[in-house]
Amino acid sequence: MTMTFKTPMGWENYANSVLSKTRLLINQGIWDDIDELSLNRWLTNFKTPESKYLSACMLDALSYRSKKMCHSMMRKIIMDVVPNYCREEKINNFDSIKDWLDNLTVADPLVRFVPVSISDGRVKSSAVVAREFIQANDIQQRLVQQPENIQRAIDNGTKLIVFLDDFAGSGFQFLKFVEQQNLLQFKGKVKFIYVPLAGHIDSIERIHKTCDFIKIIPIEVLSKYQNFFYECEEGFFRGDKTNSVQTAKDYYKSFCGNIFDNGKYLFGMSAQCLTYSFFFSCPNNNLKALYHEQGADWRRLIFRGRS
Repeated sequence: MTMTFKTPMGWENYANSVLSKTRLLINQGIWDDIDELSLNRWLTNFKTPESKYLSACMLDALSYRSKKMCHSMMRKIIMDVVPNYCREEKINNFDSIKDWLDNLTVADPLVRFVPVSISDGRVKSSAVVAREFIQANDIQQRLVQQPENIQRAIDNGTKLIVFLDDFAGSGFQFLKFVEQQNLLQFKGKVKFIYVPLAGHIDSIERIHKTCDFIKIIPIEVLSKYQNFFYECEEGFFRGDKTNSVQTAKDYYKSFCGNIFDNGKYLFGMSAQCLTYSFFFSCPNNNLKALYHEQGADWRRLIFRGRS
């Protein structure tokens, strides 16, 4: 028997509380690339009590990484991830973090940073990631190279290539990048690490199994617990004591599917059902309801990507 998605007892108080919190995050500039107009437009997509409850759940689950947070994650790459890896692999030419930073100021060739960019016509924020990385760490632009310059960097003495990316969801896009750039030819000539700001455990495992010569070190790791439809206590959706996870998924699919012209990625790429966004991009592993734009039929909350 098909169950009907219902609003739980006290849902209006819950929704009002979530909305108040969301407006506060926006007004205080914590959610710095979402404004109240975008929020209000997005809320007009939801007209019934059930859909309004669903929208509140999505807002409540949304993990948003602001410019300040992203820059902090990017500084961790410079201050922590790379120097530690250099020490572990004995490819360092510095005795302290100060020495390491001094080497960066003179553009020492030891390490080069390369944004991940694939040629498939899809939205990819490699240029934004590179620009923000340079700004966050106040480093010389020549430390960040394009993929086609990897061979030249190696010839000039580079020992470590650090691949920069915003998000690794399934890992398939990065594996396509590896294939397009024929990175296997450089195995043994240089060390590679892939450092997305956030990486799903699925991508970490897939890349590790497929490319043993590239170490993946996400700054933030996501797992099944970040799935919007993760089965919580006693199997209820978001622990609401009213709806099963399957009932909620069926309702979401029916609700959005009846509006969207294209039902692809309703649950995100690889059906990861995420609610995780950066200030400059929203990975397509997220619920499509967050970033989809369709004229007057559906207003987005978050931009899929910015240039």
